[in-house]
Amino acid sequence: MIDKIGFAMEDQKEQYAADVDSGELVPLSTLGERHSDERYARLPRWGSAEGFHLMESFVTSLDNPAYREQLSRALTMGRGVFRAFKDSLKENKEIERLWFAYKEQRLRAVIVSWYNANREARGLARLPAEPEETEELVMSDFSFAWGVGEHGEEVLRQDRDAFFELFPYERPERLEERFAEKRRGIPPAGSEGAPILVAETPSGELAGFSWGVIDGTSVHIVQLAVTPALRGIGLGEALLRKFLMEMRSRGMRRLTAELMGKSLRSSDFFQSVGFTPVTQVMECSLDDLSY
Repeated sequence: MIDKIGFAMEDQKEQYAADVDSGELVPLSTLGERHSDERYARLPRWGSAEGFHLMESFVTSLDNPAYREQLSRALTMGRGVFRAFKDSLKENKEIERLWFAYKEQRLRAVIVSWYNANREARGLARLPAEPEETEELVMSDFSFAWGVGEHGEEVLRQDRDAFFELFPYERPERLEERFAEKRRGIPPAGSEGAPILVAETPSGELAGFSWGVIDGTSVHIVQLAVTPALRGIGLGEALLRKFLMEMRSRGMRRLTAELMGKSLRSSDFFQSVGFTPVTQVMECSLDDLSY
């Protein structure tokens, strides 16, 4: 039903109303005098202004500055802005897929809110929440494999970049020391005792990975990383959940993850997939003390 309403909202040639009882869509032009019947509710407005605001919101959500700048330029085209935006998306299939997922989720939220408000106004029960399709979308758009494969160098680079991203205000030389210390003695990703699950784009590029180190029946997450341009669509969660299930099937009993710097904000995310806070480590740099 939600998909049908979404298509009808974007129809620029016809306006529709929905039968609130059955969910059936009816063109306003065929309702005649029935258009004021409480049984029918006009679909939410979705014109060019709403479409443009959605594109702006999507561009703002992108972490990759190159893609964000490219699409921002398209949005300044004035006349022909929608065509320019679509043409820019086609230059990168992963970003185009990300846009379609983003648009679907936003439209779905608008439709569900509108439909339930109309049902409640008529004394009807809210519709039961539909299951999120984000993970299914991710799993179908990306391929997952164990081992680094041909991505050895890219995994190392992405691991370092992800670590540095955690401490944006740290001095570079100190970051290098901290990174070297954290990686000292850790087996290479994909070697014995260091399982890594990688996600690839349809074109075979590295999209992200989950890398751990096994100690007896425990596994410690070394790195969970997703390419910046592909964040926000559930890929990180899909990687982590698949990693967890595989570790459990291998007889592992416990999995840990250390949150540092900016990743401390991800505590709710880790708890949502089953993690529990155990300890909290505070740090004070003696080099920066002013007393």
